[in-house]
Amino acid sequence: MERGTEERDGAERELNAYERVLAEDRRVMRELLRVSTGGAHAGLAMTILIVTLVASVGGVRWALIAGAAVASWFTAALWTAARGGLGGRAAARRAYFLTFGWGSWL
Repeated sequence: MERGTEERDGAERELNAYERVLAEDRRVMRELLRVSTGGAHAGLAMTILIVTLVASVGGVRWALIAGAAVASWFTAALWTAARGGLGGRAAARRAYFLTFGWGSWL
């Protein structure tokens, strides 16, 4: 077999039209769902503000319930990140982004 007629695999292979559209869609979705540290900080600040508002309107008991829900979500995300192979700061950062990263989208 000649080298020029072999089908190329991996990174050398040229993408067909369907694969190019799929790659572009994935790139757009990655860009859309990208989370920044500033956005996560904004999500944390808004969460604190909302829990404080709940405490002033509904009482301390409801604020503790809302705070416990956020804390349990963070704990579950931290456990999942650590279980997935990340350790230390990387796991905490991933859990922080998963818990408060929605602030980037506002």
